[in-house]
Amino acid sequence: MKTGLPGRILNDMRTDIIREVYPIGSRLPSERELSQKYDASRFAVREAIAVLAQGGFVETHPQSGTYVRDFFKFGSLDTLVQVLRVRRAIDRQTLESLLNFRHITETTAAAEAALRITEDESEHLSENLERKKSHLGDIAALSECDFDFHHTIIGISGNTISRLVFQSFKPIYSFFTDFFYSIKGVPEASLKLNVKLLAALTHHDAAASRRAMEDTLKFGEKKVYEAIKGGGSVILLDR
Repeated sequence: MKTGLPGRILNDMRTDIIREVYPIGSRLPSERELSQKYDASRFAVREAIAVLAQGGFVETHPQSGTYVRDFFKFGSLDTLVQVLRVRRAIDRQTLESLLNFRHITETTAAAEAALRITEDESEHLSENLERKKSHLGDIAALSECDFDFHHTIIGISGNTISRLVFQSFKPIYSFFTDFFYSIKGVPEASLKLNVKLLAALTHHDAAASRRAMEDTLKFGEKKVYEAIKGGGSVILLDR
C-alpha cells in the first residue's frame, strides 16, 4: 500500500473512480493536470496511477492517456473490497455471486471435513461456538467467530486452494457478516444452526454435515434477502 503523497493521490483518485466522478471508459486528466491538482510531482502521480492499474482500475495507452477500466471485470478480490469500502453498499448481482461461491465451496468442504475432523479440531469449533454464545450482542465478535468457524471447516477439509481463496475473501466476508448479524434474531438462530453442523461433523456424518451447511447458508441467504426487501443493494454497516 502506498503511503505519503502518492498514497493520498491513489486513495483520492480511486475513490473518484468508484464514485464515478471518472466513469468507466473515460479519460483521466493528464499527468500535468493531476500534478497541479495535488500539488505533487509527476513521479508521485505516476506511482499512484501504476497502483490503480495493478488493481484493474485504469489502463494507460501511450500517446493517448490513462482510461478508467471496468474494475469489476479486470480487478481482484481486493478491488471489490475497495469498492465496498467506498460505496458502503453491495449490488444484488455481486451479493448473489458471493453467496453462490460460499455454497459451492462450503457444502463440499463440510462433507470432506466430517471425514477428517479430529478431537482437537472439534474442540476448537466447540470453543468458537461458546464464544459466539457469550457475544450474541456484539456484531464485530460474531463476525470474527463466524469467519473462524467456516474457515476452520474449510481447513479441515484439506482443500488448500479453497482455504487460501477463503482467507483472501475475509475482508469481503466481514462486510457481509456485519450486515447479517445486525438483523434481528439472526445471532441466536445462526448459533443453533452452527451447533447442528458441529454435531454432524463430530459424528463424522458427511451427508448430514453437507445438509447442515446447506441449511446454514440458505438461512443466511433468506434473512439477507428479507432484510433488503427486493431492493437493488444492501447498505453495509460501518465497522
